[in-house]
Amino acid sequence: MMDLNIAQQIGGSSWRFLGIETPLPCCLHEYDTSVVAVKASKKSSRICKYWIDGNCAYGDQCWNRHSFVNVIKKDSPRPKRLVWWTAPPIMFVKINCDGAFTRCGNKAAAGGIVRDWKANFVYAFSSRLGKCCTALEAELWAIKIGVETAVSRVYGNLIVESDSYASIQLINMGVPQGHIFYDLVSSILEIGNKANHIVWNHVFRETNSTADGLAKHGLSLSSGVELFEFPPPFIWAPLCADEMGVIYSR
Repeated sequence: MMDLNIAQQIGGSSWRFLGIETPLPCCLHEYDTSVVAVKASKKSSRICKYWIDGNCAYGDQCWNRHSFVNVIKKDSPRPKRLVWWTAPPIMFVKINCDGAFTRCGNKAAAGGIVRDWKANFVYAFSSRLGKCCTALEAELWAIKIGVETAVSRVYGNLIVESDSYASIQLINMGVPQGHIFYDLVSSILEIGNKANHIVWNHVFRETNSTADGLAKHGLSLSSGVELFEFPPPFIWAPLCADEMGVIYSR
């Protein structure tokens, strides 16, 4: 098990895990710059000068959205993308949501985690869902519960992330009145309108693994929503990976 009291000084900043300050390496996303080429948009004047050198430690505070930078490795048949979890902008909270669905017994559950702009854990939830026929429906319920709990706690500036592209599309584009999920999507939008600012983002599953663990935990519940005011042990590993800035290649 990880010893959370061990700390080695590397550079001048730090990261937090379960509210504990531990040092942060000077570069969260080191890689071999000899085999990576960065393709930046010529239209943007906000190009991170540290990214090219492989020394950027600004994360989401950097104007260049690193999670969406395309990289090409030598001898690679297709472009690769580096992705990792990033904290929201200052004064925002980020809600990562995920749904779980198994056709065996039609079990469905939802889970999510809320963190602030300093990557501090705020709260998390797991929920066993009742009548739920598809994985997409479970994903939408996870988003609804996540936004509903955040609004009820008077968080006004929200970034909502899900690895379900279809769910985010339904929310951003809207659905016709005869759509099977019209009522559910409409209720999500109605709740979201109570926030001051809200953004709906699709993310890759690698950066949503903490929410995935909470959703899978929901399958073990009998009913209702379980709220966590402190990180439960079963999400410590992905939570730590998020805060360390672990990079995944797609």
